[in-house]
Amino acid sequence: MKKWILPLLTAALFVSGCGVLSETPAERRDREAREARVVNDNIQSGNFSISISRMYPLRGSSKAVSSYSVKVKDGKLDSHLPYIGRAWKVPYGGGHALNFEAKVGSYTVNKVHDGYEVILYVKTDEDEHIYTFTIFDNGRTSLDVQSGNRERISFSGQMDFNP
Repeated sequence: MKKWILPLLTAALFVSGCGVLSETPAERRDREAREARVVNDNIQSGNFSISISRMYPLRGSSKAVSSYSVKVKDGKLDSHLPYIGRAWKVPYGGGHALNFEAKVGSYTVNKVHDGYEVILYVKTDEDEHIYTFTIFDNGRTSLDVQSGNRERISFSGQMDFNP
C-alpha cells in the first residue's frame, strides 16, 4: 500500500500544477495585441533594441550566440554583433567589423504580412552597411547585414520589450 502513495501524490501534484501555467485564449489574444502594439510603437518612434540569439554566416553552419545586440535610438545605430565571413578591404587587424556606433543615414519602414521590414543605411569610417530587420508582431526578429567590404551575414533574435 505504501509504495503507491508516493507515485499517486506526485501525479496529483503534477496534474494540479499544469493548470496554473496555462493562459486562456482571451489572455493570449490580449498578450499578443499588447506585444504587437509595443512593436509598432517602437518601430514608428525609431527606438528599439534587439537581442541576438543566433547567427547565420554565408558559409558554414549557424551558431548560437549570446550577449550580442543591436540598438536603434535617437537616429543612431549601436551595433554589437559577431562576424564570421570573408572580408575584402579592411584595416590591418580586421577593424571593428560590426561593432560600432554610427548615425543612421536613412530609416525606411515597410509593413509586411505579420510585422515590419525596417531598412537602415549606415556609413562608418571603415565601411557602408545596410541593416534589414524583419520584425514580427510578437517581437521575433531576423536581421540581414550587407556591407561593402564584407560578405553578407544574417542573425535572428527577439525585440526587447523593456529596453
